[in-house]
Amino acid sequence: MRYPFEPDFPQKGEDDPFLVQIAHTPVKPIFIMGLHRSGTTFLYDAISRCFPVANLTLYDIFYYHRLLKNRQTGHEEKDKQHLNRVFRSLGITDRRLDSVWVDDATVEEYCWLLRNESYHVSLHASNQDYFAEICRKLLYLNPHAQSVLLKNPWDTGKAKQILEWFPDARFIYITRNPIHILNSQLNAFLTLITGAQPFQTMLIDKFKVPGDIRFGMTLFYGVWKIIRGLKALLGDKVVAFFVRPFTVLSLQWQLKSYYDDLKSLPPQSVYRLTYDSFNTDPVTKLKEIQTFLDLPFTMAPENIHPKPRKGHLSEALKKFEPKLMKKLEKILGHSADVEH
Repeated sequence: MRYPFEPDFPQKGEDDPFLVQIAHTPVKPIFIMGLHRSGTTFLYDAISRCFPVANLTLYDIFYYHRLLKNRQTGHEEKDKQHLNRVFRSLGITDRRLDSVWVDDATVEEYCWLLRNESYHVSLHASNQDYFAEICRKLLYLNPHAQSVLLKNPWDTGKAKQILEWFPDARFIYITRNPIHILNSQLNAFLTLITGAQPFQTMLIDKFKVPGDIRFGMTLFYGVWKIIRGLKALLGDKVVAFFVRPFTVLSLQWQLKSYYDDLKSLPPQSVYRLTYDSFNTDPVTKLKEIQTFLDLPFTMAPENIHPKPRKGHLSEALKKFEPKLMKKLEKILGHSADVEH
């Protein structure tokens, strides 16, 4: 990606001399688990503000290989301010997928870091040690934190394996009415293929790809450009019509993985809530989470003010909702998670 000025992102290895200081830090991660577009970002931000937990920010992602060095040398604020200047110079103010403001402190998913170092956007045997290093770095940077809070929708369905790797892990599951997840996922896809996407481009620009990285990323951006051109030619409704069946299949698989996870985990490792219940009564839910995590409040839950986005359902989606729920009947069963 071309930048208006040098972003001064770190080179790999800058933190290597300092890694010995965190080598034996215990890793006790807390995972926010849920499908893409099911409310994980706001829940992540709310819990991060209310409890003594370390989280992953955009500064941590873009300057990952210099985090420890910056803490030792006192250059953190310099790089944070520089990153914010980079965002603004590219016209980045929010994520475009939603109204979440973008700056150095914005919380993000760890999939971006995993894919920079491995061929996976989710936890895998090949990157579990790297994930543990991420947790240890975040704990070092947040000395008052009692745990690390992380999220990555790509890991929904993998909790049983994650618990084997990290036996002290805890999982907070959130879900949402399927028709609103589908609507939000379709809208997100249409947004991603509309115009330039400097923020998303920054996040994927260092992805590890097979073969020559320059060729791999050039090919990826080329395909992305073609899809954007087709969307501009055909329009939103036509593209959404053709994409919807594939999105529904993906949603079915994701929801099955979500509920299979819940069946496979010991009850003491899991807390579950819904998007609507959290937005309706965040104080009660955060108090329940406080009991589940056994962590003190660092900020009163009354200070959390949700701004739920229902999203406008097109007439086509309203008519499709009964059919969707029929498709999901076996997966959802009599689940109390289904919201109306």
